[in-house]
Amino acid sequence: MNWDDLRYVLALHRQGSHKGAARLLRVAPTTVSRRIAALEGTAGTKLFVRTRERVNTTPAGLVLSRHAERIEAEVAAAERASLGSAKGLAGPLRVTGGDALINHVVIPALDQLLSANPEMAIELRTETAVVDLSRREADVALRLVRPKEPALVARRIGELPFGIFASEAYLERHGKPRTLAAAAAAHQFVGYHGALDHLSQVRWLHRAVRPIRYALRASTLTSQVIACGEGLGLALLPIFSAKRDPRLRQLFTGHTAPSRELWIVFHSDLRGDPRISKFTEWLSNVFDPHILARRT
Repeated sequence: MNWDDLRYVLALHRQGSHKGAARLLRVAPTTVSRRIAALEGTAGTKLFVRTRERVNTTPAGLVLSRHAERIEAEVAAAERASLGSAKGLAGPLRVTGGDALINHVVIPALDQLLSANPEMAIELRTETAVVDLSRREADVALRLVRPKEPALVARRIGELPFGIFASEAYLERHGKPRTLAAAAAAHQFVGYHGALDHLSQVRWLHRAVRPIRYALRASTLTSQVIACGEGLGLALLPIFSAKRDPRLRQLFTGHTAPSRELWIVFHSDLRGDPRISKFTEWLSNVFDPHILARRT
């Protein structure tokens, strides 16, 4: 058995499609099909069956996937042990977070970190999905919820206040609402798509503005900031992100709006990694309220 083939089994089991597995492994879908077919020939049994909706794992494939998961965990643990014993700052540090945090806070200030530490190299992933730090999908994650996994270290580095914003162009066309009730009665909103209604700031908005009428729903905050700036409606946005667009004006400043805690999270095996220590120290300074206020 080619041990590398087990990565293909695990990816196909998790993704349920050859395209999804190929995207995860960064290969062509035909490569996934070929490697799985070769492994099925070696094993002498079917590991996957294709249906109209997805590729399903057979009982034999499920057994092999469980072995592959244990191998993956051991390899990831070995990588973390190696990284945790690192002495210098050289080498890539993979950081993941929401698009607004990465694009509006991390990237604009990143030159400060890299100029002082030129041996560092940062790899950024912007996504709403929570990546698995145990599988080394990233080294550091910026999260708005403190994780519960005992293997993860979480450090609170600040709060992200939200506010309701609208563009000057929108307010000129539709008037400025004086109350949240007026906003609900006569104005439209830009917000997250329905799959993200569970977010605490979205729940707050749905309680405060009833009923709410959406003109546009998007999966990222960056899209919402742009749409709000273009005059498509009111939007509940992080203040640090909205204030980067000079077209936007904050409404209802006397009304209590939600805020989210920001946590920097990494695996406990990487506690001694100097790159993570340096990045955490730098990001804590970036999120100092006074520094953040000057930037925005």
